Amino acid sequence: MVQTSLLVSVLLIAMSIGLIPDRHGAVMQGRAKLCESIAIATSLLADQRDTSRLEAILQGVVRRNDDILSAALRRDSGKLLAEAGEHTAQWQGSEEEAAEGSYVHVPIWADEKEWGSVEVRFRPLKQDGILGFLHDPGLHLVVAVAFTCFLLYLFYLRKMLRHLDPSKVVPKRVRSALDTLAEGLLVMDKDERIVLANRSFAATVGQSPDQLQGRRASTLPWLAGASEAAASPGTYPWLHAIKAQTRQTGVMLGLNGSGKAPRVFMVNSSPVLGDGGKIRGALASFEDVTPLEESKVELRKSKDAAEAANRAKSDFLARMSHEIRTPMNAILGFTDVLRRGLVKEETERQEHLTTIHTSGKHLLDLINDILDLSKIESGRMEVEQRRCSPSQLVFDVLNVLQVRAQEKGITLGYKFGGKMPETILTDPMRLRQTVMNLVGNAIKFTDTGGVEVVARLLESDEEPQLAIDVSDSGIGIPPEAIDRIFEPFGQADTSVTRKFGGTGLGLTISRQFTEALGGSLIVQSEAGKGSVFTVTVNTGPLEGVRMVGAEEAASTSAQDSGQDQALPELPPARVLLVEDGESNRTLITLVLEEVGVEVEEAENGQIAVDMATAGKFDLILMDMEMPVMDGYTATAKLRELGMKIPIIALTAHAMQGDEDKCRSAGCSGFLTKPIDMDLLIKTMAQELEGVSKTEGVL
Repeated sequence: MVQTSLLVSVLLIAMSIGLIPDRHGAVMQGRAKLCESIAIATSLLADQRDTSRLEAILQGVVRRNDDILSAALRRDSGKLLAEAGEHTAQWQGSEEEAAEGSYVHVPIWADEKEWGSVEVRFRPLKQDGILGFLHDPGLHLVVAVAFTCFLLYLFYLRKMLRHLDPSKVVPKRVRSALDTLAEGLLVMDKDERIVLANRSFAATVGQSPDQLQGRRASTLPWLAGASEAAASPGTYPWLHAIKAQTRQTGVMLGLNGSGKAPRVFMVNSSPVLGDGGKIRGALASFEDVTPLEESKVELRKSKDAAEAANRAKSDFLARMSHEIRTPMNAILGFTDVLRRGLVKEETERQEHLTTIHTSGKHLLDLINDILDLSKIESGRMEVEQRRCSPSQLVFDVLNVLQVRAQEKGITLGYKFGGKMPETILTDPMRLRQTVMNLVGNAIKFTDTGGVEVVARLLESDEEPQLAIDVSDSGIGIPPEAIDRIFEPFGQADTSVTRKFGGTGLGLTISRQFTEALGGSLIVQSEAGKGSVFTVTVNTGPLEGVRMVGAEEAASTSAQDSGQDQALPELPPARVLLVEDGESNRTLITLVLEEVGVEVEEAENGQIAVDMATAGKFDLILMDMEMPVMDGYTATAKLRELGMKIPIIALTAHAMQGDEDKCRSAGCSGFLTKPIDMDLLIKTMAQELEGVSKTEGVL
């Protein structure tokens, strides 16, 4: 383009100083000579007064010359003697047009006087406006020369670039070999311009090698290693190779591919030297190490997860050690005091026994929390649906925890938020445990004021729900710790664990329970002002269920609570106790004989089968894990032999499916260890009552 512009400029200068022939002047001279010839020819005929021949000559001139529009012979008086073309209409020009050669007037002389004139109307040499400019021959000349030169220069430059193209310089077989390499290759000049790229690198960028040629390597979307941050030019190894004239190895760079995930390369770059040892550019190779980097990231994540799990395990073991050793210290300590006979007063002795019993219950609750969490995390938690009284359930919880509130000097109250259904359809054990956890936590974190439990019915177009609010005036929870308290082993902060203890499992389990029952567990709290935990669960259908007020529910619950304190009486019965542990046999026998039951003992399942078939028993208490023959096999054999008496399973297995396994073997009842003596006697009473009604025994 530069060369073409220069040539056009030279051409215009030549035209302006007259070095290029003037077409306009040549045309004007030609017109003048033509008019003179016409004047000479017509003057001879004019003397002869041959008007017809004059007109014929003029017609011939106009017809044979497209440049002439009209012509005429006029006397000096103004009279037209002859004309060709529409001369009267055409001969209307101005002086300016006459000066431009469009109107030519040639006088004719006779006897040294002007006899007349020849008038010729030519086509204008120049048109007005843009059309006149476009039809200018000078413009045509300039455009033609410029276009021709441009084509010639383009052809010449392309030929020169072809000679300079590295892809043409490198032999085809060598280039084909470079294209087969898995590594990406770039050859750059000292200005970072790509002069050669193999197919592997071009495919990564999503362009062809020809498209990359001439582009600066630094304009590609480079990343800082395996990160998503853009790389700085100072990290490009080819720049260091050019400036320092040394080889650069092992530099990690990422590259954003076109529509592809970023790739990570290990880049090696070497300077390219020309004649005399001068730097001409750099050669860079790109080894794709993306899979290796992804593996490193996954390993790093796995390592972090393993370290986090290890820390969690250590924290859990430390917390469990504290939680287990604290009640165990009380159990072993007070047991040792009683064993040594160091307590003389009966009242003090009873207090120590109560402490031992309470500590044992705490240990059992701790184990149950861990088992419940394992069931939840394994997805094996099941809930049952049966009718229960929500007010009675809350009263039972408050009766159990009332002593703890009194010991701290705080209040523990319960009220209704309107009428309540007499019964709801839910899992009473899960709901009771949830309320127990929330009320227990509220008491634990409250030193002044009190705890209040409010039960209310939420009615909506969908299934109605029971809501239980547990509010306290305790330490509260900071906003940033609200979500953390529902995580396993999570508490508001470590100082809470040190001051108040606990495993941090209660709220996690409670939230899982409420969600399994179709509801939720939420909290509203302000640090230093207390908290309100709200439990919602589905009530099931309430059609036909009586609605009761606060007074009626309180009196009914109080009566039920009073009845629960008395153990049911057992009718005279002969019971076979199958248990391999001697201490367990001694304990259970002691309790059963106290309520008037005759007990026979067996150490394993085989002895139990022999004794049951040889004698008459009203009920069998069967341990499920024993040597020689376990309880599952013994129960199945007794059922095969036609024995129909109740067989109650006693087992330390409390996971999901254990009860189903026992009942499948033929057991009619199921109790977990450690045995709750009250529950054992209740269960035996129900089983023996059923036998007496159906078979008339006892």
